[in-house]
Amino acid sequence: MSAFVALHSVRLLLLLVVWGALDVGSSSSSTPAADTSTAQNPNQETTSSNGIFSQGASTSAPRSVTQAPILPFKKYNLTMKDSPKDSVLKTIILQSPAELELLCSLVLKPSVNVEEIEVVWKKENETIKNDRIFKNESKNSWCSRHEVNVTTRDQLGSYTCVYKTKPEEVNSTFHLQVPEPHGKSERIISYVGDFVVLACLVGSETHQYNPSSWVWYTKNGSEQVAINTTLMPEKYTITQEHANMTKLKIMGLSEEDTGVYSCEAVFPLGARKGEVSLKVLTYMTPLKPFLAIAAEVVLFVAVIFAYEACTKKKEFQVEVEKEFEQTETLKTEDSNGVENSTRQRKV
Repeated sequence: MSAFVALHSVRLLLLLVVWGALDVGSSSSSTPAADTSTAQNPNQETTSSNGIFSQGASTSAPRSVTQAPILPFKKYNLTMKDSPKDSVLKTIILQSPAELELLCSLVLKPSVNVEEIEVVWKKENETIKNDRIFKNESKNSWCSRHEVNVTTRDQLGSYTCVYKTKPEEVNSTFHLQVPEPHGKSERIISYVGDFVVLACLVGSETHQYNPSSWVWYTKNGSEQVAINTTLMPEKYTITQEHANMTKLKIMGLSEEDTGVYSCEAVFPLGARKGEVSLKVLTYMTPLKPFLAIAAEVVLFVAVIFAYEACTKKKEFQVEVEKEFEQTETLKTEDSNGVENSTRQRKV
């Protein structure tokens, strides 16, 4: 009996222990998520409704900060002398966004004594910056800079620095543009019924540019129409072996295919076009010069024959006239001889 009571007491004790453990687990799991985050980040910065940063508990998830992409930095310099004739134009080719520093330097003669020079920077014809440069240690060297982040097509174009020197202003220009494509052959000649391949490329062996895409255009009157190979697969095929080259294959040529075709290279900063001229001829076209020459030869020979015939006719007429004169002369001589003999007999 005592053993049964002891066993029952042990079971009751185990039930109490299990119940206590379950109670502790449920109380800890019911703690709010905000409290947990507060315990983990007690010094987290939050933004109040008036925009001022404060420290304390946060009931919202932390915001993700998106950083602007880092642009490649490029530096360009133009140096000119104090004469309008020394104005310089520098073309800068950009195929992707970049951070530019444009330096415009002016070298004055040692005899020129000025304390300061006003410099005006212009984008096309619009003034974007006024700068004043004071004399430095070199005394005759002046430099003005303009920084620009080129991220859109609108930021391309001409940037001009104008030095307000006396008696005449001196200026130089940085021209920003995307790479320009050009046809591998400016003019191609083919024949009706044949096919032709027009090729466009951008860059050179030393400067490789990779446009994001290519578009071919053909002219319909005065308008340019994009060539859609999916609508006319039997007529056009566009291939691209390399990123900097595109090819347009035109099949079943006719005289209506004669014209100028444009290839457009698309870059992140904009697009530019190149042109290829196509002339479609019939097979009789190359024979036209030969036929013209043959006609001239035939005409020349005909003139020669006509001239010879006319000459022979004149010679024949002259011979007939001579024979006639000779005959008349003989008749006259014969008649004169008869008359003379008759007179002698009468005497």
